Amino acid sequence: MDWNTPQGILRRGMSIERDGYNFYTMVAERASDKRGKAMFLDLASQEEDHLRLLLAEYQALEEGRGWLPYEEAMKEEFPLNPAAPELPGEEPPDPMPVFTPDREVCLEGDIAALKFGLETERISRELYAQGAQTTDDAHARKAYEFLIGQEEAHYRLLHNTHEYLTQNETWWDGDEYPFFIG
Repeated sequence: MDWNTPQGILRRGMSIERDGYNFYTMVAERASDKRGKAMFLDLASQEEDHLRLLLAEYQALEEGRGWLPYEEAMKEEFPLNPAAPELPGEEPPDPMPVFTPDREVCLEGDIAALKFGLETERISRELYAQGAQTTDDAHARKAYEFLIGQEEAHYRLLHNTHEYLTQNETWWDGDEYPFFIG
């Protein structure tokens, strides 16, 4: 597979989103605080949405329907197990960095998970930016721009959370959480 074609970019994105889903689900189980667990589970849910979008766009291209408006692609109905989806074609040759599942349940482990998440979000944002820059299709550009915005929001959330945890050595309280969104 040519990994720089639209299908190649979508397929690499599928692997990243699947791995992101599995990563965020895993770290949620090991988070040292219920607020961290909730944040990681929310990120996992968003990775599942991204995977659904990428699969729908890939299928539309393979069927000759062209790119779908991303809002329409998000509504496509098909069975999806985000932890172990049936992805088309081969796995990309450049595997994602691996986060060890046997880390301790502790604040330091949460901080390490955040660092890994930051790197994953950076990689996925770069991939979608590449797709946006190389396409002439308006629907493709909107789908990529949507994903870029999502990855940037994830990055900000993880970055702000990382900064807070390293400075305060505790998870935020209910009054502080909205600060992380913006």
